[in-house]
Amino acid sequence: MATLNERIEHLEQQIELLMSKTGDLSTNVEETTKKPYVVAGGGKSSTTNMPIDAKTGLGPILSNHVIWNDSEGFIPPLNREPPNPAKGYNKHSHSRYSGGALIKDKLEIVEFEWGTIVNKDSQQFWKNNPLIKTDKNTKGEEVDKIGLLDLVFNPDTLTWSTSALEIDIKRCYLVERDETGAVKLDSKGQPMRSLLYNTDQTKTSIVWDENGNCWRFYAVYSPGTPTGV
Repeated sequence: MATLNERIEHLEQQIELLMSKTGDLSTNVEETTKKPYVVAGGGKSSTTNMPIDAKTGLGPILSNHVIWNDSEGFIPPLNREPPNPAKGYNKHSHSRYSGGALIKDKLEIVEFEWGTIVNKDSQQFWKNNPLIKTDKNTKGEEVDKIGLLDLVFNPDTLTWSTSALEIDIKRCYLVERDETGAVKLDSKGQPMRSLLYNTDQTKTSIVWDENGNCWRFYAVYSPGTPTGV
């Protein structure tokens, strides 16, 4: 066991050491500006910087990905699709207040040749992007079936409508609406809305012409008569 003198000598050495450290800190810290320094990560290949978005190929293996449905919560084997989903996630809307309104001049619709792709909802697990289907225009030229959605704006109702290239006569109604968008009523209080075609020849607006192989509108309507003449 150390004697009293040895313990006093040891304490004196510790005091001198602490005083030396205190003086050093005072010299380098007090009344001095903070020195700038940089914190940087280790070296990393930029090829592994994948955006968190729907994508194709090895993205899910190299980094994270958006989970759109319950089948994407795990990573399937390389170049394999997950099973078809049973539950979808990421419910969202596209309005001016949430998600942003879709831009008319950039809203395209496409039709794919799906080939071996089974899970159409999990794009990031597709091995390759599917081919776009083709069609022929009136000039006989082959074109890809992708293009802008053809929309027409109604400034009175502040709504968009689509242009029609085909009319289903048994489902298409002729209708007149007022400035509020409601169906107008005639003098008898009946809604001014009727099917374009009716099997009852006294109520139809069009008739099939077997000789001309086309649909024809009745040429004349006279009040008091059930059909045109």
